[in-house]
Amino acid sequence: MSYRLLPVHTPVERGELEEDINEEELPIKVDSNGPGTLSTTSVRLILIQVYTIVIFYGMDSTIVATLATPISSAFGELHRAAWLNNAYLLTVACCAPLYGRLSDIIGRRKALGIGLALFILGNALCGLAPTMNTLIVARLLQGAGGGGAGLVATIVISDITPLRDRGLLKGVSAVCWATGQGLGGVLGGVIADAIGWRWAFLLQLPVLLPIFCGLMYMISYDLGNKSDSNPALVRKLDWNGSALFFIGIGSLVFSIAYKTNEDLAWSHPLVALTFFASLLACGMFVFVELKKADEPVLDLRLLGNLSMACIGGTSFLSSAATVSVGLYFPMLLQIVRGSSASNAGLHFVPNTIATACGGIVSGLYIRRTGRYYKIILFLAGTQILACLSLASIGRTTWEIATWLVLIPLGFGTNGYNGSTFIALLNAVDAKDLAVVTSMAFMFRSCGQVLGMAFSAAVQQTTLESSLLHELRDENAADIIDAVRRNATSILDLPTSLKDSCIESYSTSLHIVFFTNAALLVVAALLAALIREHPISDAPRARMPGDSEFEDEDG
Repeated sequence: MSYRLLPVHTPVERGELEEDINEEELPIKVDSNGPGTLSTTSVRLILIQVYTIVIFYGMDSTIVATLATPISSAFGELHRAAWLNNAYLLTVACCAPLYGRLSDIIGRRKALGIGLALFILGNALCGLAPTMNTLIVARLLQGAGGGGAGLVATIVISDITPLRDRGLLKGVSAVCWATGQGLGGVLGGVIADAIGWRWAFLLQLPVLLPIFCGLMYMISYDLGNKSDSNPALVRKLDWNGSALFFIGIGSLVFSIAYKTNEDLAWSHPLVALTFFASLLACGMFVFVELKKADEPVLDLRLLGNLSMACIGGTSFLSSAATVSVGLYFPMLLQIVRGSSASNAGLHFVPNTIATACGGIVSGLYIRRTGRYYKIILFLAGTQILACLSLASIGRTTWEIATWLVLIPLGFGTNGYNGSTFIALLNAVDAKDLAVVTSMAFMFRSCGQVLGMAFSAAVQQTTLESSLLHELRDENAADIIDAVRRNATSILDLPTSLKDSCIESYSTSLHIVFFTNAALLVVAALLAALIREHPISDAPRARMPGDSEFEDEDG
């Protein structure tokens, strides 16, 4: 028999409510300590604090964009600057799935507390790091904590709000994320110039610490699936699967990084061994998740659902295709068109606004119609259009076009992520909510990590090939090495060589954007295979048919 779980009401409200439900002949079961017992004020305060976390999470994902050079130069290790970003993205990708299952076992509050504690600790260590290695470790902690806190925060929103409203709330979250991303690079640069780069991290602590205390106090509801036994926790959590996933993805990222950032050959032991370790660990991970784990950190059986598999695949490819635009569009403006760094940064303002609008518009559409299939396909098309448009930007392109070209990408990408997330939630049972939320984070995070590495490989390979074709100078080898490592060296070349190098950079960047468009076409084809199901108004954690809501008579 199905039940509707309702929040606590006043006596008058309860009487009116019972009369309405008696007319519908629906029995009621009230959970005395579930998400439905939270007052409206409590829900709003939780959402405000959660969205603030999302802002800081987004900010720390881009803050290194303007800080990497002064930080690594201060330590005398400019060649390792890329590791500051790789470390963050790596632990975001590897740790997010663990938090979903962890929140089911120990509860949302403890899991969120662990993530926030690591995030705060990582920020403190970044500000106090005495060496580059310490700073890289601190960035690893930031990613592990920020990714986990962001994931559990999303699960908390799903716990306390109806599914139909989540598209709009996801849009609000996307606005916060876009705001954080937009502010990260700007604030990092301003603070670094004014009082030093360390304060870009330390100044976050006075805001994060009160939020940590507030959420630990307010998130007190019980989902009824926690274990009070420490040995039970150890047995239920998939430690082997988590470790293998971390090793598998981490080794692959390190292998690609050694190849692209350190310019090592594929036959080099560091490249070959880490790549082999990745293949071995990923194979063992699949075996453990399918055959050994009682409660796998990534429940691969869910991928047997066609919609689930397609949503996961399209999210991965979309993230892989769009993540590199943040790096290569400014490069196109600065190297090919001769724009300044500040001017290139300002070109992202329309994109930030469009990103916020995309999340809100798609959320409102889903909330009003209860449908998501058409909006997903439309947004997939806008992303493809944007990448094709980027591939047409050159030295003589109309200036206004360079300000408008990112608008469809920002609008489409943010709306696409939110809409596919709602489709993912709607494709599974309520009991799998935390697991599929983890999977959504994993698909996007892995797509970002591997997509950035893949785009870098495409750009560098194409650039080298184009330079070899364009340059006929007897010092071509030295020139190629110089312009690949430092683009400003192009300015010191004679006019003919300078034009050839700029044209080679333009070609390499256009190939990256065409490659991104191809990935997005495949993502759109996968999205077309998603099966749409009408969205219920009931909160997902309270959906009819869940065993925990059944009456004692069965």
